[in-house]
Amino acid sequence: MTTTSETPLRKDAQRNREAILAAARDLYAERADVPMCEIARHAGVGQATLYRNFPDCRNLVAALIVEQMEQTEELAVEHAGDPDAFFVLIRNVVETMARFHPLGELAREDACLGSALDRRRRRLAELMQEPLRTAKAAGTLRRDLTIDDVFLMVSMLKGAVDRADGPAARAAAARRALTLVLDGLDPS
Repeated sequence: MTTTSETPLRKDAQRNREAILAAARDLYAERADVPMCEIARHAGVGQATLYRNFPDCRNLVAALIVEQMEQTEELAVEHAGDPDAFFVLIRNVVETMARFHPLGELAREDACLGSALDRRRRRLAELMQEPLRTAKAAGTLRRDLTIDDVFLMVSMLKGAVDRADGPAARAAAARRALTLVLDGLDPS
């Protein structure tokens, strides 16, 4: 996997890296079988620049997974103590799952990336514990809901996303399925 050095990247190198990640995000939102040369072309960089930053597809996908986890962690910090933090985080998880569905499928096919997804799941469980307790204490969630139930719910939502074809349909399916599931979590 990619390693980060202690020295910050030059501004042009940082711009190139960000362009590559943005291109990969765009292209992997559509499909999993994206050639590296297409990512370079979409990013507006040469293949040497792409491979200097990401020696292979696995490193690029791993960087995207890390990026998404960091974004979720920032969201958790931003909403710490908020009674609605659980709902903010679960919506983020489901939206990310729908938006990067092809990326998730690609990661599940690769044992190394699959372990990165497992680490993301474990970290997500850690991030969800306190918001789950807070929401239950505030009376906005069923009191018997467990973190295992949350991951069961995410698996069910993944099933709805899996059946949809294309980014717009996946987003719509995720929103509708999440609305139905969250209605079932209402304590009243």
